[in-house]
Amino acid sequence: MWKNFSDSIEVQLKPDGKLASIRGLANKLPEHAARLSAVLTLVEDIWAREVSATKMAAGIMLAQHYAEEALRLFESSLITEDLRKAQGLLDWLGHSWTKDSICLRDIYQLGPRTIRSKEVAIKIVAILEDHGWLQKIGGGFEIDGHHRRDVWNVIKG
Repeated sequence: MWKNFSDSIEVQLKPDGKLASIRGLANKLPEHAARLSAVLTLVEDIWAREVSATKMAAGIMLAQHYAEEALRLFESSLITEDLRKAQGLLDWLGHSWTKDSICLRDIYQLGPRTIRSKEVAIKIVAILEDHGWLQKIGGGFEIDGHHRRDVWNVIKG
């Protein structure tokens, strides 16, 4: 059972494998599984001389759980700064913006502090457009008595 687990880990460590991004932990998973199995065995019987198949399976399951958590944490750290800014703008639109539409100027003048330039605002708005949270109003729109060229409907979720 341990040998099969070890072999499966080796396959997943290839450059395009599932565990490639956590290679530092993953290449030690078989050893971790063996140690965890031994600890589980000794907790039950301090004088045990061998690890049962049940305890080995439990150790392997724990090692796999730790690998999944490591992958989850690694992947969550891949969120780009632009996505963080887009989430910040979306939160601000949901909590602080009461109107149904918004112009670019309002975003970079009144919105989150991380979006204080027109260039940044354009990039972040494009992300929210792609995800369906903002919908461009063609030809612009009048807001507070002024015609604004870059205006979006805010899609409240």
